[in-house]
Amino acid sequence: MRLRSDIKTAFFFARKDTLKNKRVFALIIIAIAFATANIIIINGFMDGFSNSLMDVTLDISSGHVNIYPKDNERYIEGLGIKELKLSGMENVVAHSPRLYSSGTLSYKGKTKTVKIVALDPEKERDVTTILGKITEGGTLTRENEILISYRLAEDLGAKAGGEATLVFENGNSKTYRIKGITRTGVMDLDANGVIMYMDEVNRILGLSGKASIIMVKLSDREMAEEYSGILKKELEVTKVKVWREEIEGIVGSMNTIKKMTDTVIAVGLFAAAVSVGVIIYVNVINRRRQIGIMKAIGMNGSIIFTVYLMEALFLAVIGVAGGDAIGYLGTKYLETKPFYCPIIKEYISAKFYTYLLYDASIISGAVVVLAGMYPAFIAGRTNIIKAIWGT
Repeated sequence: MRLRSDIKTAFFFARKDTLKNKRVFALIIIAIAFATANIIIINGFMDGFSNSLMDVTLDISSGHVNIYPKDNERYIEGLGIKELKLSGMENVVAHSPRLYSSGTLSYKGKTKTVKIVALDPEKERDVTTILGKITEGGTLTRENEILISYRLAEDLGAKAGGEATLVFENGNSKTYRIKGITRTGVMDLDANGVIMYMDEVNRILGLSGKASIIMVKLSDREMAEEYSGILKKELEVTKVKVWREEIEGIVGSMNTIKKMTDTVIAVGLFAAAVSVGVIIYVNVINRRRQIGIMKAIGMNGSIIFTVYLMEALFLAVIGVAGGDAIGYLGTKYLETKPFYCPIIKEYISAKFYTYLLYDASIISGAVVVLAGMYPAFIAGRTNIIKAIWGT
């Protein structure tokens, strides 16, 4: 009964003290609310950006399962047999082999090192959208045509319809018509990529039935782990990666960016915490005589500690609730107002997930309550005589 009575007493004084200065109360609530909303909106935006970046990477340069050459080997051998087996496998929707090479591209006296991506357009369209990322000109229709990245076109001053000379890694060279300019949103391809027919590259390099990668599209990408083992066994290959492994680099990059956004969030939380801590501390200093009288009439230190801790808790609950509302509305608004990202050539919007509310509420609430503990502790240990005499 006594514990319940003490809590009621602490609650009464805490509520009365908190609402005494409504202007200061409102400013603190606003600071906590915006710090909380900041967590929700920034993390919602980062989730939306990372999801878009991963989707673009998968759409452009990866299948649900990718087959690679054996370790210490450059090419996959027996491509024809492997493709025949893939065509007859259940849940394999499509597949597309690629051959990667390098060389130099020259256009009107300017030369740049390039990465060659050789593919079969008909098969590629069923697995990725890379051939749909053309900003100028058209797609491949003949073996004497190439597509070049927009960055490469800018560096060389090249235009769709022009002719450029491609020197392959074995020294052979040939002049090709630039059929189109691409902008895929994948950095290495956009930097210096040249896309062309696979049969053409195989012929010039003197290869036959070889590939650098076979991208496999399944009826459901969540089956990738299961089919990884099946493909190893059926195709007699040893190196297979599922789509989750292919985007590990992106996840790592996004984690780095998230660390920077966490710093921004921390600054907002620190400001809110300092506001709460300072206000409660000032209240303690200004009410030392009142605290002394409260102790003199029988209120012990633990109740006084609880009073000021409850003040911090009131501020935390109201501020966090307001921040959750602002964060939710802000994130939902940004979901409906996507903006165009020129880097990945896609529209990006924030994404709201319930866990964002939970995380923001717990973090903000804990920080604010902890900020109020020190002044509450000081209040609880106030000396009666010194407090009453104001010394």
